[in-house]
Amino acid sequence: MHYNISIIIVNYNGLRYIDQLFQSFESLRAEHFNFEIIFVDNHSSDDSITYLKENYAHNSLKIVESDKNLGFAGGNNLGVQHASGDYIVFLNNDTKVDPEWLSNLYTCMVEERAGIVTSKLLFFYDFIKIGVHTNDKLIIDNEVIINNKTYKLDPKFCKNMLVYEDHSVCFGHSYFYLPLLDGNDSYDILIKKKDPETHGNLFTDNGLEYEPGNVIHLSASEAVHSSIRLIQNVGSGIDQGFNGYDIGFCEEDKGQYEQIREVETTCGAAMMMKKDDFISAGMFDEVFFMYYEDTDLAFRIKKMGKRLIYCPSAVVRHIHTGSSKEWSPFFIFHVYRNRMLFILKNFPKSVFVKEYIRFIASILKSAVSNEQREVKEAKWNSLRSLRQNMERYKKMASKGRV
Repeated sequence: MHYNISIIIVNYNGLRYIDQLFQSFESLRAEHFNFEIIFVDNHSSDDSITYLKENYAHNSLKIVESDKNLGFAGGNNLGVQHASGDYIVFLNNDTKVDPEWLSNLYTCMVEERAGIVTSKLLFFYDFIKIGVHTNDKLIIDNEVIINNKTYKLDPKFCKNMLVYEDHSVCFGHSYFYLPLLDGNDSYDILIKKKDPETHGNLFTDNGLEYEPGNVIHLSASEAVHSSIRLIQNVGSGIDQGFNGYDIGFCEEDKGQYEQIREVETTCGAAMMMKKDDFISAGMFDEVFFMYYEDTDLAFRIKKMGKRLIYCPSAVVRHIHTGSSKEWSPFFIFHVYRNRMLFILKNFPKSVFVKEYIRFIASILKSAVSNEQREVKEAKWNSLRSLRQNMERYKKMASKGRV
């Protein structure tokens, strides 16, 4: 059967995400188009496929099983080979979508005649904001109890404070966000003082103050009233050091990004493009495996003279780094190496040489630092892999294939 849109989802041991994603699909509105779902499994070992077949099998679902882990890049390329849609959507498995997401993404794609349209990505859970009152400093335990479950403070959700492994140092202008993990429920939150010699209070948006060690209670209505949506990505950019970044990352969603606009690059977690454009651009570079493969593709699409557009009404909730641990050795290896591969492929040789010297210097600096051995090895391995692939790209360039 021919479809207007093929949604491609790459899965690797993501059984825990299937319900939230496929239940959100059940509410998708698609009055003026049809779509299929292509679920590519990267040789999972957690019974993802069995569960999917038993609970969500239908005519518009295609399950593609790989005999090895092809990564985000290779998995999506495999999915496209099975896609019958004129348009393809790449969607992370650790997401759930709003009912109007696909319709708005498709409308924006057609009306803007874009090369790629990227979604508005919000962090999966809503949050509450906790502020700090102190005349000096307050040192709190990083393990917070939320409805009898332990949650460890995440540094990216902590502002104007020093976050260490087991404690955080808060000042008078510090604040942090806690996820409402139980949805629209009531909440009992316990934040303990780590250092009894420090003093200060915590306060919520309703103005009530709490001494550390006392339970912060929010009724269901208070939790909903105080809830905040945090942005994960509203388009992507490249900074002066050629590092990819998420526009709006961890900002409160207050309507500041509600205009359709052109962006420098796009996030592969939830984006749409024409299937023919994807193939003409050379598809995802499978050497990248994961990270920067979407940025590399976006730059190739721009070289084809096409625009990259952000669609604010296409809303997706995203857990973020659901398939890999942020700043793990695996993450470091791919981010370090792939940033350099991205520069090699998309910028003048003089730029790459300059960044390559800096890259080697950072690896050497790491070697004499007190970083964990696994982190040092990941960085050294990224350099070795980079050198191997430099030779590969050089040979491809000589044949006009890059």
